[in-house]
Amino acid sequence: MDVLDAIRSFRPCTQFNPRPVPPEKLKAVLAAARLAPSQQNLQPWRFVVVQDDERKRLLAQASNRGKLIAEAPAVIVAFAVEEDIPVTVGGYISAYPLDVAVAVDHLQLTATSEGLGTCWIIDFNDEKVRHVLHVPEGIHPIAIIPIGYPVEGNGGTRPDGDGRKSPDEIIAYNEYPW
Repeated sequence: MDVLDAIRSFRPCTQFNPRPVPPEKLKAVLAAARLAPSQQNLQPWRFVVVQDDERKRLLAQASNRGKLIAEAPAVIVAFAVEEDIPVTVGGYISAYPLDVAVAVDHLQLTATSEGLGTCWIIDFNDEKVRHVLHVPEGIHPIAIIPIGYPVEGNGGTRPDGDGRKSPDEIIAYNEYPW
């Protein structure tokens, strides 16, 4: 599957088959995340793969989407390392959440091309996630990403006409007209 096919095919997966994710597929999605571009190539990300059922259960308690986290065969937690990126966007916000977001997107698109489903979860309790995974200060959880084989009919192709804005509504040339 090429990149455009993966982009068109991706849809958040909300139900996983219990079948384990082979190590080579996990390595492929993590390798794609590692290759993402970042400001000054500082790569301010870290990823923790959680496959232990008890630890997934504890992570599940940190989110409103806990059932999805607990039932996924694996969960990848993406972190930003604050000290790795002193760059700011527009001079007012740190670039590390954006850099980690690009890496997570690479991870998700590669998972899609590998026949896996993912879901990007951002509604979680930061302190609970940090406690469960023994995360030191200065490291910020950015996303919890359950990953596995989607249940049939879940996480499949996104149909055309799915409520997305038209190009004319989101793209302009030479100036901001809205």
